[in-house]
Amino acid sequence: MGKDKKKKKKKGKSKGGSDTFSTFMDSGKVKGKKVSGASYGVSIGNPVDRSADKLFLGTDYREVYIPERTWGEILWDVEHWTRLPFTHGIEMELIIADDQGNYPPGDEMVYRMREIVKDAIRIMDQILYEGRDDFYPVPDYIRSKVTARPYGREDLEKGYAMDIRYRLPDGVEVDIDTFARDGNVTAVTYILELVTPPCEYVEELAYWASTLFLLAKSTLPTDLHIIASAINPAAKEYMRGLSQADHSHIGFFQSDVEKVQAYCMIRNFIPHIIALTCNSPIINNKPTDVVKVVNNRITAPQCVRSLRLKSNTTMLSNNDPRHFIPYITSADQETINYFLGVIQKASLEDGRFQDVFPFTDWNTIEVRISDAQISICRRIGIVLLLQAMCYKTRKLLQKGRWVPDAGSETIASNRKGTIERGLISLFRLAPSLTREHLAQYDPEFAEQYLGPQNQPIRYMMQAVQRMFFYLKDELRELGFLYSPFLKPILQSVFGSVSYAEPPITEAEYQLSLYKYKLDNGENPNILWDLIYFTIQYCQDPLNNPLTGVLTLPREMRE
Repeated sequence: MGKDKKKKKKKGKSKGGSDTFSTFMDSGKVKGKKVSGASYGVSIGNPVDRSADKLFLGTDYREVYIPERTWGEILWDVEHWTRLPFTHGIEMELIIADDQGNYPPGDEMVYRMREIVKDAIRIMDQILYEGRDDFYPVPDYIRSKVTARPYGREDLEKGYAMDIRYRLPDGVEVDIDTFARDGNVTAVTYILELVTPPCEYVEELAYWASTLFLLAKSTLPTDLHIIASAINPAAKEYMRGLSQADHSHIGFFQSDVEKVQAYCMIRNFIPHIIALTCNSPIINNKPTDVVKVVNNRITAPQCVRSLRLKSNTTMLSNNDPRHFIPYITSADQETINYFLGVIQKASLEDGRFQDVFPFTDWNTIEVRISDAQISICRRIGIVLLLQAMCYKTRKLLQKGRWVPDAGSETIASNRKGTIERGLISLFRLAPSLTREHLAQYDPEFAEQYLGPQNQPIRYMMQAVQRMFFYLKDELRELGFLYSPFLKPILQSVFGSVSYAEPPITEAEYQLSLYKYKLDNGENPNILWDLIYFTIQYCQDPLNNPLTGVLTLPREMRE
């Protein structure tokens, strides 16, 4: 990130394209009609028998049908957008590579990136103030928050960047490096970093995410591509720092205590978030083991799900519980010193590269753990999950309760397991973590985090299901539960996905693409598939690879 005092970084996805634009026009804006905004009712369908599969928790699974609206209809129905309890922005890192997956040389990209950014500024200005046929029209609400025309700025770390000036809920204006190279990576090559403004609505965030994504596609020269994956599958080997992530910035907490306790809530669920977002299972055009499918389930037990997290050990937390980011209850200098002492860093500047960090210069929580996702839809779904965790924290504090501490030993152990195996990893508890300890803070947390005494959690898939049980009331209260953006996240552990049984994430999707090509006698290189799907899943932020009908147990529906 840049050093400007008001700089705020968030990550985004992109949308647009002539087909989606015509759909938007048909939704009523040009004809003067407005989408009705009536509640679009969810219907419950046929039962689905999960009784024989011990990975599924809960009872009475049913098909859940969420009425489908086009992205254009949702985008234009501003008065029924879904408000976020906290501001949220996302930084999205993208691979830039040629047809063979090779990175352009860093010295060559110095000039080319400046020209790309200049083009981005020109196009973004047209989008905001003139309109373009290949991008959705900007909702008036969003345009009103942009308080200056897009402009270029020289940054010591990022080089030439496109900045957007955006108004926050308190009226303060912030400048965001929305389109530039990632300043944290070596100059050997380039990662493109797209940064959304801090948003107040789910749909606002999805708009910026997809617009910036499509802007990247529109500005890159024809010999280069953007690729949404945490590791370039064509790279011969891991290069230090050269991996891609999604970073969230969550802000506008009611107090420092609420902020650091929300950090603690997210910290408890770091393994669960990794399990849902791992998306780097292939390097040098192959996974780390044979891809196995058993009973329509992509098991692939020895295939590492996040090669990014396994390899990138310098810009994140580690698996050593003695030096893992600690539980805290305040944000004073003594606590900051304690935090830095535990993680063995000399300053906040040195210590900010952690899975979750509550002491940013912008008074936000930064969450850096997620692999870059293929689809915008899934990125926004993870945003909803993080927001629900922070909102759960607020409700606990209002009841006079602290967020429970699952303990560094348990968190770090499961962190390691989910990096290796994702949702099929074993769930391990440290001997020191007792039900009684957790229950003194929140009995419900103890029940769901550990599982009932007669039904302890065995796999991360089950742990994630119980995380959703724990957050279900908040997801419902915030209007997130039946959001089309949360649907693929829920499908990962509750089903159904048309081509495979859960557990399934975008890592398994990559593995399934690889296996399909191998089984059909094709070159199993999935680079061009990822190039294609990167664009497909950014033009419409509702689109994602986990197709199928959502199924949920009674415990999530009632």
